[in-house]
Amino acid sequence: MKKLSLLAGFLLFMLFPVLSYAHFNGKGHVHDISKTVRTFFNPDCDTNGTCDLKRVSLIYKAYEVWFADDPDYPSYGNGIVIEYETDSVSSLEKFAVVQFIRGGAFYSSKNANGTIDKIIGTVTENFEETVQFFFPEWVIDSRDSDPAYNSDPDDGRFYYLRWNKVLGSYDNRTRQYYGAEKPNAPVVYLTDYPSGAFVGGMGAVSAAMEFKTCIYKASDVPVKTVRSDVYFAKPIICFEWQNIYIYDFDSGKFKTEQVDIPLLYKELSKE
Repeated sequence: MKKLSLLAGFLLFMLFPVLSYAHFNGKGHVHDISKTVRTFFNPDCDTNGTCDLKRVSLIYKAYEVWFADDPDYPSYGNGIVIEYETDSVSSLEKFAVVQFIRGGAFYSSKNANGTIDKIIGTVTENFEETVQFFFPEWVIDSRDSDPAYNSDPDDGRFYYLRWNKVLGSYDNRTRQYYGAEKPNAPVVYLTDYPSGAFVGGMGAVSAAMEFKTCIYKASDVPVKTVRSDVYFAKPIICFEWQNIYIYDFDSGKFKTEQVDIPLLYKELSKE
């Protein structure tokens, strides 16, 4: 059963019930837990000259992954598809997706005396640097110095926009890249499935990430900036979402409640 509610600014939230099905690959399976679709219809486009942008949708999924069909140690994660539609194919490059991130991933283990050790211990590529994968404050989520999400220094900011031969599908088997071939319909999308959380033999990897996925006029997005330049322009719309799975050794479960990212960073930095 779908539940529909219309909020201010025509931000439409379509909430789907918990799904319980799996995609088997022979050695393990992916189990989709829930799916939420939020859609923005750009009702005030006259005020900012963006009426060629017809729709922006964020598809948000929570899922579990079992490796080798072992139900005792699944990996947990959340991911998204961000999709936008314009009035024509020629208008697609008038807009750009920019994503912001706060938080990251960390490792924890329980000692024989019951104390918990926590370290960040992972790195990521951000603005052409290999950096510690935990950002205590908001930064632009981009591998290169162009803030546009999934941009490439050689191929530009639009090449890796995706479209699908089956309209409404996000299956990689029918996916096409915008830079290789233009779509027939003016609909493109990008995906993000950040690092998940799991329990291993020596401890647990937890995820504590918050995201803002936004769309801007492409002309408002600088071709080069720094990761901390999070106020470079006013977005048309932003969607907030999270990938939070923090392992609790007492209960033996991952907690998904909101967390104070700057405070958690201070705690991790003391270890």
